[in-house]
Amino acid sequence: AVHPRFAENQLVYVAFWKAKPGAEHLRTAVVYRRRLEGHRLTDAEEIFESVSWTDGPSAARIIFGPDSMLYLAIGAPGFQESVGATSWAQDPDQHGGKILRLNDDGTVPPDNPFVGQADYQPEIFALGIRNAIGMAFHPQFGHLWETENGPQGGDEINIIQPGLNYGWPVVTYGRAYSTDPEGARSGLPPPTIQPSTAAPGMEEPFTYYTPSIAISGMAFYTGDKFPGWTGDLFVGGLAGRQLSRVVFNAQGLERRREPLLTELRQRIRDVKQGPDGFLYLTTDMQDGAVLRLEPAP
Repeated sequence: AVHPRFAENQLVYVAFWKAKPGAEHLRTAVVYRRRLEGHRLTDAEEIFESVSWTDGPSAARIIFGPDSMLYLAIGAPGFQESVGATSWAQDPDQHGGKILRLNDDGTVPPDNPFVGQADYQPEIFALGIRNAIGMAFHPQFGHLWETENGPQGGDEINIIQPGLNYGWPVVTYGRAYSTDPEGARSGLPPPTIQPSTAAPGMEEPFTYYTPSIAISGMAFYTGDKFPGWTGDLFVGGLAGRQLSRVVFNAQGLERRREPLLTELRQRIRDVKQGPDGFLYLTTDMQDGAVLRLEPAP
């Protein structure tokens, strides 16, 4: 992510998983800030380190909001890890399974929803997150939207509000993996049983995908190159090998969705609108590429 005042300060932000010295099998999410000077990144500085260490895979994504704050999504581990657990998402003392909100120097904004509350990490903006792969702010209303991988179905698109709980692993439209037959580590019932999809105090998704497309990056289209797509939401699909177009009705609810580019058979990792009004995609393949979508002649 680039700083909102990049033209002035040339600051670039990167989130990744850092190995623990002396225990290289353990990793935690960190945010580094660097300065772009010509074609080189200089002045590397770690501005945030998560307290949640794991030996399993998980996602870390960052985006700057219209409030100039840095939003960091950290996933909750799956069920195969010996360190870390899906229950992190409901543990207020962990950063894993949360969306965090930070100042541009990594410190805590004083208006975060849990500042001053005992047993809560003050960086937490929202909790109950499984594995956030994409984030985007609504161009009209400014709300944070998030895409979230579900287990065996139940990929979600959520509208993230401060202080709310998005349910994982208590509620989900997905199921435990068959390699976790009793749900012992996944936090879900056995795969033959559909877990709860709603519970008091927990938010339901704006929409969800069952079967899963392994939902990934997202972008709202606001350009002028595709007039029929203005205001639509685009999300990538990894396992689904598609770009999914979500069309809204006049009330802002999902009217329909349309799978695009399925003929390419590409795992779509991310989608962004360029300043030229075209859509740009990255593919997650051995010979991955950056693609540009243009209107048909």
